[in-house]
Amino acid sequence: MLRFMLVLMSVLLATNVYAASVDIGFNDNSFQLVYETPISDDEYGTSLLNGRFLYNGDEDTKLGSVGFDFVGEPGNISGLKVGAGVKGYAGRTDHDVDFANLGLGLRIDYTLGQLRGLGFSGRLNYAPKVFSFIDSDRLFETEARITYAVMPKVKLYIGYQNVRLDVDGRSGSMTVDDSIRIGFVGTF
Repeated sequence: MLRFMLVLMSVLLATNVYAASVDIGFNDNSFQLVYETPISDDEYGTSLLNGRFLYNGDEDTKLGSVGFDFVGEPGNISGLKVGAGVKGYAGRTDHDVDFANLGLGLRIDYTLGQLRGLGFSGRLNYAPKVFSFIDSDRLFETEARITYAVMPKVKLYIGYQNVRLDVDGRSGSMTVDDSIRIGFVGTF
């Protein structure tokens, strides 16, 4: 499944050239690499394709995801971007639990212009039981970040991310990722 998603992402990235971004976040026990590129951009908003690889040594997790997001700037609020999208997950975590999920998500990014580059962002993705496969019943991902633009094309951040998975035949949920990471986002 992960190979299929990587091949699909490679094929879909062969489109017109827009400003793409690379996000690298890490701590002592985990790292995450995210690549995001616009597919289309007009006065109504931007359509984005993103891919991610996550490794967490604490939870013995390897996770890949591919997503499509639709982002726009609502109303007259300068610096605010909101969006919705869909994300496909595939991975393996401790105790040999394999999972594949299709989640629906929301995202928000807000940059405070008066504070010279300080910003906040959040993500929320949920894969219900009907969109969960292999060993999983549900998946729930949350992320919150504080960002600071040190240059027009580089943002530093500190963020918290939590990914929880309900496993088929088990009560409760298991943690796939629960980490505070520092990192940067570079746009090119």
